[in-house]
Amino acid sequence: MTPATGALPPSPPQPGITTLSNGVTLLNAPSASRNVGVFLIVRAGSRDETEETAGLAHYLEHMFFKGTERRPTTRQITREIDRLGAATNAYTDTEEVGYYAEGPATAMVQLADIICDMLSRPLFAVEEVERERNVVLQELSARLADPDGWIWDRLGTVTFGGGQSLSWSAAGFPRVVERATRDQLVEYHRAFYAPTAMCLTVAGGASLAPEQAETLLRDIPSAAPRPREAARWGQGERFTGNVRPLTPSEEPQTKMVLAIPGIPSLDEQRTALSVMAFILGGGMSSRLFHTVRERNGLAYAIFAHHEALEDAGVFAIATATRPKDAAKAVRLSFRELRKLADRGVPQSELAAAKSAMIGRMLRSTETAMASARFYATRWRSRLPLETPDERAAAVARVGAAEVQAVARRIADGIAQVRLAFVGPEEQGDALIQAALDGGAA
Repeated sequence: MTPATGALPPSPPQPGITTLSNGVTLLNAPSASRNVGVFLIVRAGSRDETEETAGLAHYLEHMFFKGTERRPTTRQITREIDRLGAATNAYTDTEEVGYYAEGPATAMVQLADIICDMLSRPLFAVEEVERERNVVLQELSARLADPDGWIWDRLGTVTFGGGQSLSWSAAGFPRVVERATRDQLVEYHRAFYAPTAMCLTVAGGASLAPEQAETLLRDIPSAAPRPREAARWGQGERFTGNVRPLTPSEEPQTKMVLAIPGIPSLDEQRTALSVMAFILGGGMSSRLFHTVRERNGLAYAIFAHHEALEDAGVFAIATATRPKDAAKAVRLSFRELRKLADRGVPQSELAAAKSAMIGRMLRSTETAMASARFYATRWRSRLPLETPDERAAAVARVGAAEVQAVARRIADGIAQVRLAFVGPEEQGDALIQAALDGGAA
């Protein structure tokens, strides 16, 4: 509330959705800002690839920045972005790819034109395909050289496994990137980008008229969305580990992520689960932080995280500790999850957690770019078109009984726990057993 009047600030205009004639969704989310975020999201990611194409979505992401028919070189694209005082980037994820730009609201049409041009009319120049190949491979190498990157890259092999597309990294397989041809990329572009699976989101101090969007997107590919194989949990090994010898100057440490089945993105308990995850491991006042770090001094950082997918979810606890302390840290962590399931949460703790969550969410969606991503990713997940204020109200309504119910649901999956770790010694079996012991009813 504002100090002067005690009243809430005026709510921003409601976001609006329009379906264009080619099937693309246009989402405008205006607000009082001097900046604008332009976000083109596609409901297609590494999950929609095969073993023969795993990595082409990521390769395409790179190639879209390498020149178009109207902007033949990377330099032309980057100079235009720089002259506008803007920034642009992209990413490839499990169930989506996203391309975005942020800059002055007065430059909205130019930014939208650049993003749409990149996806509509890429050149795929042969020399650029070859040059960028090594860049993509180096990105993959850098990710795997980092312990955290290796763990999150490999987690899918144990949480899903069995050759499912969910079992491999969103970045893809090096062997696919190494032999990809220009013709493959051209064909994949044509087949991968479906208009009905695309949403152009504009948030901040400007809006895009439907007729403008129709013009900008008139040359996009015309593929149809691909059906997805149903997710199946735990088709691979119980754990995967990367044992790395220490150098004389290093302190021994085991980095690890333990995961159990979560819930799909549209599940009715999704808001209660977000509150439960925050109470368990969402900050410095969380139960995991207090128990594992503050009371026992076992780790510098620890957190709980839930990743919701279209038809599945992954609930993860991540930390790093000395190898000799790793089993104890895991056992204590899963004991805290079990306590939430068995005993619930006091009203004072629940109220504090919800207040912290709401404050963080409203702060994190304040910029034009963050607002654009908020709406775009909700559209990708087929979630209701709620504003951050409406999401805050939904969080505020969650009760203690709802938190305990979803905690029980998650804890029921402890027997299916999976693990990815990096450390100086093999600890997989011991850490799995520690999770089972800590989570025992």
